[in-house]
Amino acid sequence: MSKARHLLFLLPVTLPFASYALVARSGAWDAAAFIVPVWYFILIPLLDALIGRNTTNPSASDETALAEDRYYRWLPLVCLPLYTAVLLFGAWALAVAPFSWVGALGWVVSIGLVGGAVAINPAHELIHKQTRLERRAGGLLLASVSYGGFKIEHLLGHHVHVATPKDGSTARLGESVYGFILRALWRNPLRALELERESHARRQHASRRQQSWSLLRSELVGWYLASVGFALICVLVVMQSTDAPWWLGLVYFVGQSLIAISLLEIINYVEHYGLLRRTITEGARAGQPERVDVTHSWNSSYAFTNLLLFQLQRHSDHHAHPTRRYPLLRHFDESPQLPAGYATMVVLAAIPPLWRRVMDPRVAAYRAEPLSG
Repeated sequence: MSKARHLLFLLPVTLPFASYALVARSGAWDAAAFIVPVWYFILIPLLDALIGRNTTNPSASDETALAEDRYYRWLPLVCLPLYTAVLLFGAWALAVAPFSWVGALGWVVSIGLVGGAVAINPAHELIHKQTRLERRAGGLLLASVSYGGFKIEHLLGHHVHVATPKDGSTARLGESVYGFILRALWRNPLRALELERESHARRQHASRRQQSWSLLRSELVGWYLASVGFALICVLVVMQSTDAPWWLGLVYFVGQSLIAISLLEIINYVEHYGLLRRTITEGARAGQPERVDVTHSWNSSYAFTNLLLFQLQRHSDHHAHPTRRYPLLRHFDESPQLPAGYATMVVLAAIPPLWRRVMDPRVAAYRAEPLSG
């Protein structure tokens, strides 16, 4: 049972197929289009509340076994073919099902929500790993939702500057989620390009080579070209399915990408809202932020959502130990704790006055003060 429970990440994958099959005979197509949002934002919060938290950590002997078990390494990898199947099925269903415009919008939103969980979330796990297979699979998963720049900005920017004013993915105290998303959508791709060029310059200096950076050798450009490939496949699926216009496939791909990206950025907002690293006031590192530890990200140990999301909610340990694999991530009581799981917090973030009433007092307990030494 211990291993089987980690297959819960498959639930979001099944939702588009199951919802389509359930209503194919009833004709309630528009209802099918909204099953995924109902699951995400009503049923998951209820299950989190009923099942509660799991704060147990793996023992030292368990850590060794988990680290060596390839089963856990392959689960995020299989998300690449799984989400590709969801993406193409979604394009086909949009072309052939008699959705109203409301139902079509709901269907695109649903596929995007699945992409947030089954493309971006496992990609986040994979891009931190050392093997070429995992890193490339993570990049392709991000390309399937048009966010390849996340791979660069997240590793070279966010993890370096988290919980400081330099980090665009750390929400400021009092900032609304809507302002945060808009800032992330225009800033992060540009920041990824800037970081890639800076990284290239550092490598050139270290190796004493004189090969200038160019768009032709850009990793960022490569991932966005992969996104164009995914988009073209969606267009072809639509064109081969019915006499629907080709642009429907393009609108579908861009739409599901925007929803998946927005869900990611809302989660980013939740994970780091208002937290700041203290500034060292004395010694050789005076003026620099303190080192990242488990108090610099919000943690949540609600069991059901953690199994759905490869332990993403144990985010405090992830930032303290970025290469640590998901089954090894730990709960720390000293980490700032969210009052609920991510699905509930996403709903809360959508209502800024309520969000601030709940979260601002919690932030106050962790706001930075001058650090000596």
